[in-house]
Amino acid sequence: MSEITHLLENPRLWRGSQRNTTAAAHGSIKSGYSALDRALHSGGWPVAGSTELLCDYSGIGELSLLTPALSSLSQQQTIVWLNPPFRPSAPALKQAGFRLNNCLFIDTSSLTEQLWAGEELLRSATCAAVLNWTGRQRLSDRDLRRLQLAAREHHCWHIHFRSENCRQQSSPAPLRIRLQAGEQQLAVELFKQSGGPSGQQLVLPRKPFLLHQQQPPSLWPVARKRLRRKSRLRLAQPRSRPQTTPLVEIH
Repeated sequence: MSEITHLLENPRLWRGSQRNTTAAAHGSIKSGYSALDRALHSGGWPVAGSTELLCDYSGIGELSLLTPALSSLSQQQTIVWLNPPFRPSAPALKQAGFRLNNCLFIDTSSLTEQLWAGEELLRSATCAAVLNWTGRQRLSDRDLRRLQLAAREHHCWHIHFRSENCRQQSSPAPLRIRLQAGEQQLAVELFKQSGGPSGQQLVLPRKPFLLHQQQPPSLWPVARKRLRRKSRLRLAQPRSRPQTTPLVEIH
């Protein structure tokens, strides 16, 4: 029994019930979803370091999952959108609570430029969050580590959107989440969470505007046929010519 006690007192041993003090020191922000906050060991989204969101499709509710936190952060600092697959609508962002003056959109022409821009933005210490879309492109371990270190050291939230085929690749990101869309919900799997338990699977409600479904043709609206009114034809009568005064020749 004493050997077990001695082993548990070893500082190099981490217990699953222990909280990650490093993540706690950097702070967190509420996600807006109580179930997700309970699953995240820091009680919300980490505001420093890389968070990987793995999903193969855009528009399944991945931005709605981040909106409560990002809109709050945008009130004080800049939110950068780096190579988004679609240009977000300014009226929609404003309606969601974003401060548009603090939203910056950047498009790069190559992966090299994107990685350079992403690291520079994370190191600038002027951004609250950098949303970075690399899709199916496979990044090297060196590139992933540089992004993670820049985000952690300069206290910036790096939100990295990647494809599901990147799940098998090891990553230094402390938080990795897989997203899948259902008919009415968004499936969330926390398959990596450094310093906390992982493997949690959540089902979160999707926003109503994402649930528009195609109705069967029998329920499609049918255009009404316009009834043509019988027009009354009027015979055109020749206009009477005005009487002209006969010309009188003067000799």
